[in-house]
Amino acid sequence: MTVTTATLPALTVRLVPGAGRGVFAAQDIPAETLVLADPVVVVPKAESRHTDACVVGRYVFEWNDAGDVCVVLGLGSLINHGLPANVALDSNEEEQTMDFRALRDIAAGEELVYDYGPDAGELGSYYGIPTEDAGG
Repeated sequence: MTVTTATLPALTVRLVPGAGRGVFAAQDIPAETLVLADPVVVVPKAESRHTDACVVGRYVFEWNDAGDVCVVLGLGSLINHGLPANVALDSNEEEQTMDFRALRDIAAGEELVYDYGPDAGELGSYYGIPTEDAGG
């Protein structure tokens, strides 16, 4: 399967006070729609400690159960944490993409968010997300 941007919903990037940049729906997105299929650079587990030591570490994603991570080369890297999440992500190892899919209908103008997963303390200390915004 090859995904081209022409088949994906229109998105915009805007500044979000207190959160940096965020990704927003520029049109209504139905539930289950593939929103993004961003190419990735896979970082083997043995090298991932290097990403943790710099700002890039805040933009890597878990890639597989072996502990590898990846750098997402597209708008998906700008999707903020939020609860309840309206997008889910999935490592597409065959296509070497991180796929972001709508969990529910997303209205035009709505910010795309997903659950970063760590507990509220880690969200605050590592990502700088205030506890009241972390869902905990």
